[in-house]
Amino acid sequence: MPDTPAPAVVVLGSVHMDLIATAARLPGRGESVAGGVFAMTPGGKGGNQACQFALAGARVHMLARLGDDVFGRQLLAGLQAKAVDTTYVAIDPDFSTGASTVLAAEGDYSSIIAPGAAARLSVDDVDRARPAIQRASALVVQLELPVAVTNYAAGVAAGMGKQVIFNASPAPEMWSAVPDSLWRATSVLIINSVEAGSLLGRSCPPAQAAVALAELAARFGIETIVITFGAAGSAAWRAGAVVQQAAFAAVVADTVGAGDAFLGVFSLALVEGLAVAAALRRAAAAGAMAVAQRGGYDALPLRKDIDAFLQHKDGAAQRTAL
Repeated sequence: MPDTPAPAVVVLGSVHMDLIATAARLPGRGESVAGGVFAMTPGGKGGNQACQFALAGARVHMLARLGDDVFGRQLLAGLQAKAVDTTYVAIDPDFSTGASTVLAAEGDYSSIIAPGAAARLSVDDVDRARPAIQRASALVVQLELPVAVTNYAAGVAAGMGKQVIFNASPAPEMWSAVPDSLWRATSVLIINSVEAGSLLGRSCPPAQAAVALAELAARFGIETIVITFGAAGSAAWRAGAVVQQAAFAAVVADTVGAGDAFLGVFSLALVEGLAVAAALRRAAAAGAMAVAQRGGYDALPLRKDIDAFLQHKDGAAQRTAL
């Protein structure tokens, strides 16, 4: 029998260049600190997630907008090198490619994003990608693009009966800017604890994960919700049941992109039919592997390496139990 085709996914999101400076600690307001390593790597939540989907085994179309410049050409080549289909990546002759200035220290980071051409993505761009959305199992969206375009794309996908995976990040200044229709179109919501706390109006520690998930599910009516807690692991809500997953130990080199690795691997596992607990475990492995390396797209793990990582963990657990 022929092999089953890999699931198809469309990622709508930003693709920009990350300009990363590391230091022993993050500077305070108005302060300069002596830095360490500087790196320029491909990034953007959309680009990271698309590459992780592809590396984990999905067929991926990227829906984005780049400038007609050096960064744009480098980013386009970077996506293609990871087997991401760039048919629907538009090149804007009038605006520069987006860039993010990242300050990284002590396993933490902060950033400022200049969206450039990404802010010009339009509903016309989405309409051109309708054939890819129709063939896909899921559409992935975030909040780095104009929310009206994100909302439109989610409505198109939901109207076709596709899963809409919403990474509600970065958190907007006002959540009221996110239309109710976007929440209604969402099949899977993935956020970190800071974003969850912003949504709920209070802190969201790991010990309160079940309560927070139940409240978010009641508010938005979303069947599957995941909150990530970094080194404290993750928790998911699926149709009334809560599943928790500890983080795997890792020597942290760079946390940038780890959440995108988690999202890509978790979401693909769900699309492939895995149970939430198994999907969370695979995603936790991907996150641990991603933070252990620097390098943008090159830090994202391959499917075979995730499999090997988990097999090693299973073997170690069995030896410990003897």
